[in-house]
Amino acid sequence: MITVLDLGNNNVKGINDKGTLINFRSNLSKSYESYPDGFNYILLDGEYTYFEKGIFSKEYIKTNKDYKAQLLYGIAKLYPNEDKVETNLTLLLPLSEMQHKSKYGTDLTNKQFKFTVRATKKKDMIVNIKNVFVVPEGYASYSLVDEKIKAGNVLIIDIGGRTTNVVAMDYGKAQILETYKIGILDFYLKLKNLNADKQYKLEDIEKAIERKDIKVSQKDLANFMNDILNEISLAVNINHYKVFFTGGGSIVLKDIIKNILPEQCVLLDDPLYSNVKGALVFSKQYWSSENNG
Repeated sequence: MITVLDLGNNNVKGINDKGTLINFRSNLSKSYESYPDGFNYILLDGEYTYFEKGIFSKEYIKTNKDYKAQLLYGIAKLYPNEDKVETNLTLLLPLSEMQHKSKYGTDLTNKQFKFTVRATKKKDMIVNIKNVFVVPEGYASYSLVDEKIKAGNVLIIDIGGRTTNVVAMDYGKAQILETYKIGILDFYLKLKNLNADKQYKLEDIEKAIERKDIKVSQKDLANFMNDILNEISLAVNINHYKVFFTGGGSIVLKDIIKNILPEQCVLLDDPLYSNVKGALVFSKQYWSSENNG
């Protein structure tokens, strides 16, 4: 069994080797609630963690976060009918944080977790994590690019919550693997500040846009895309590549990608899930070679 989770700053995404996909918002709360069963939660080691309420983490480095409850909640959502799960686990990290990947291995390899979860339903669960594999964000999505296109110059721009990963590949060989501290939450923060009179929390902005309580113009979107491109421009020129935008942030900017950027810039298929789907491809290869090695 293989489980892949991307513990993103804006959304958590997951897939298993049966193809089941999940995603949920990354904000959480550990505040006291008088009626826990009114919310979705994990009860782990005597502590409740509530999901899709509360605040987003401000910590950039993912391995420094208090991530275990979020991880186990993701596993519970991927296996809604299972009370006991034994799985190999793949996690994703920004390119700049791959140096910290051993922390995931130390924290999780051959570890058992017993907890109560309320997601689709309330239940007690046992999760046994066998081995841990870590795949870099952005690079994971490269595995989904058509092989004919990989024979040329390919640029992946993976726009996440707080970071943007840039992967430049020339004829299948990596040229640039970088992470920049700009993501879609920076755009939401700008909108929050522009609408300061309404006293929105950062966590409210996405829903306020969906309800059309906050109007977002094409100029706003184009300006933020320009902010991203300015960040990466010293390292790479998009005019020299077939450019694939991916990540949840790219969905927000899809009209700019389609209508304003040069025609060689496109949105990768299924951008919210491309990293976990690509990581699953790498995971199957990795554990197949481990078993055969």
